[in-house]
Amino acid sequence: MKKLLIAMGLLVALTGCGAGEEEPEVTTPEVEEETTGGEEATGDFDATAAEEAYEKSCIACHGQNLQGAVGPALAGTELTEEEILTVLHEGQGTMVSQVPQNLTEEEAVNLTKWIKSQ
Repeated sequence: MKKLLIAMGLLVALTGCGAGEEEPEVTTPEVEEETTGGEEATGDFDATAAEEAYEKSCIACHGQNLQGAVGPALAGTELTEEEILTVLHEGQGTMVSQVPQNLTEEEAVNLTKWIKSQ
């Protein structure tokens, strides 16, 4: 299982490292207060879906436990939900935009709430 996660993480890291492509201008949507309707919805987000999105798009750079690796730690971040969502849309530093390339809008909003709860 770890080998699969590492392989998936490397794939995401390689696809997320764009080749100097120009990113379209993105307006950041407001964070909605709805659940995504998953079986393991906790509070106002679906933890199972958020963990799957994290494994798909974030784990390679931010670590298995959000502790940080190539990218900064996300556990206990002082960023607001709006700031996290902006980073997912626009990228930051060497991180490229994740929406819509790797995450849908719904996944990004759900992931934002989950990260903030960690």
